Amino acid sequence: MSDSELTNTVIIDTFECDIISKKLAAINNKVRFSILEILRDNSKEPLYSREINSILLNKYNISITVQMLGQHLKQLVESELIQEVTVKKEVVNKVGQRNVNGYSLKDNAFEDLFLEISFFSDEILTFFDLHKINLGLEDGYCIITIFNGPDKGKTFKVHKDESILIGRKSNFTDEDFELPTILLDNEYETVSNVSKPHLKVFNKEDKWYVIDGGSSNGTFIKDIEIPINKAVEVKNNSFIKLSRGNGGAVIHVSY
Repeated sequence: MSDSELTNTVIIDTFECDIISKKLAAINNKVRFSILEILRDNSKEPLYSREINSILLNKYNISITVQMLGQHLKQLVESELIQEVTVKKEVVNKVGQRNVNGYSLKDNAFEDLFLEISFFSDEILTFFDLHKINLGLEDGYCIITIFNGPDKGKTFKVHKDESILIGRKSNFTDEDFELPTILLDNEYETVSNVSKPHLKVFNKEDKWYVIDGGSSNGTFIKDIEIPINKAVEVKNNSFIKLSRGNGGAVIHVSY
């Protein structure tokens, strides 16, 4: 990395990275995961705690106290996955409607993880399966995992003494490059091909960085587009999106 690239280094806000960690920690629990599915499937109006508890028991065979449910709901609110609102409901053993705390899934709950709410179950479960595998690989390495599309589940190890390029195959082969290269399937049609390349990943002084080499559709971390040709420090357990929308690739970085 040149001195000019170091001068222009961009660091994604650590608070935002902390939120991602909180979300992942909150999801990695059977009860909270089930609550998210309940709120996703009942998206027309907020549900209050006793309604959620009833569905947990009848659909998921999960029996917990209202007090314990409250702790799970609190963690989901604090991790910015769900929101608490006041709603009027017919409350058990009460006459007429009363104001109670209701809960609904936030519209942007998974935006920074680049996951679609309607399909998040499969993707989240995939993440935890892959993460368990990656835990044993990280000593001295950056682990890059393809998280969607035809290359989903492929994992690559990058040693801190190496640099690696990431881009679409196009008409290139491994022999065309001086640096190790992750060649993505051509079905990631909005990802720039590796003649650019779309992304470079490397280590400098025990920190991991990426550089967008001039891609046509951008690179995004925490849903923030990173500048072209400037080194961006990547925090552990980060999701990176190569291009927005259909045809883009989501990669997960851990070290």
